[in-house]
Amino acid sequence: MRIVFSWDDGAPEDLRLIELHEKYGIPGMFFVPTRNLEGRDVLTPEQIRNARSGLISFGGHTENHVYLTAIEPDRVESEIVNNKRYLEDVLGEEIRHFCLPGGQYNQDILSTAFRHFTTVRTADTFNFKDGSTINKNGQRLLMPTFHFYPRTYKSRIGNCLKHQSFGQLGYIAAHPWWTYLKLIQETLERERNKSSVIMIWGHSWEIEKLGHWSDLETLMGRIASDFRGNCVDYSMLDTTVT
Repeated sequence: MRIVFSWDDGAPEDLRLIELHEKYGIPGMFFVPTRNLEGRDVLTPEQIRNARSGLISFGGHTENHVYLTAIEPDRVESEIVNNKRYLEDVLGEEIRHFCLPGGQYNQDILSTAFRHFTTVRTADTFNFKDGSTINKNGQRLLMPTFHFYPRTYKSRIGNCLKHQSFGQLGYIAAHPWWTYLKLIQETLERERNKSSVIMIWGHSWEIEKLGHWSDLETLMGRIASDFRGNCVDYSMLDTTVT
């Protein structure tokens, strides 16, 4: 089992996430737009530069945090590329990973994204597989496992079926009373010796809004204590997933 964390939207509350990753020695990928037209602030260039470390990495999330399926097709590439260039200018390094705002895409959008990035991440949940090879270059569409958000029992079951996670379906269905935190903790234990990729993703502003910082720190503390050897850097998923 490999455990990966990634976070979306680049909100200022990401700084608290970054502190937790550094505190527990767990790698984290942060997908940051240049700006957010939904009205949320985003990390400044200085904050991004100061946060970059051996544990903290950054990926693209469009220039304006727009759903790419909701804009004119001829705007898609500029949304993707302008943000990539912005982050590369800020960090002075290549940006190889991209996350789709809202998880929205079609095949044309994927083709455009893969012209510029090695991996593209969706906003799915309860996918226990390790992504799909999209083209002959080994570029991958990555689908997460857990959204750090109190998903309902119906959502848990529906997404297991959607992603054909049949090996986990019965286990998840048998524990409808578990909190989402307990479900993640128990699933990690169950998957410990399997080849699963467990990707946990979310939004810092959402965690702040719902008051779930304590639950997140509990989870990260448990992972650091019991699963440190299973934690991997996001970049290890680009062409090495098997």
